[in-house]
Amino acid sequence: MFTSSISAVNAASLQVAAAAGNVANGTTPGYSSQRVDLATTAGGGVRAAGVTETGEPDLASDFVTFIEAGAAFKMNLKALKAQNEMLGYVLDLMA
Repeated sequence: MFTSSISAVNAASLQVAAAAGNVANGTTPGYSSQRVDLATTAGGGVRAAGVTETGEPDLASDFVTFIEAGAAFKMNLKALKAQNEMLGYVLDLMA
């Protein structure tokens, strides 16, 4: 269960990095905006499947990506914390 949350945190980080690059380079002539494509894993997690060039930068879309990826990041960190606490309880019971 840890792996699905960790992979989701990593994927969200890549999404934020791509959106940040798009915002930073939005006025650079010839720059092509990038989007991180996500795919599910066999264990129920998510991973970055690749990066797609989407053409002209779209600041509105990039800010939506910041919000979505930030929410996914926070949610999965909370899930990791809960998993860690549950594992601690189980280990305490076994001791």
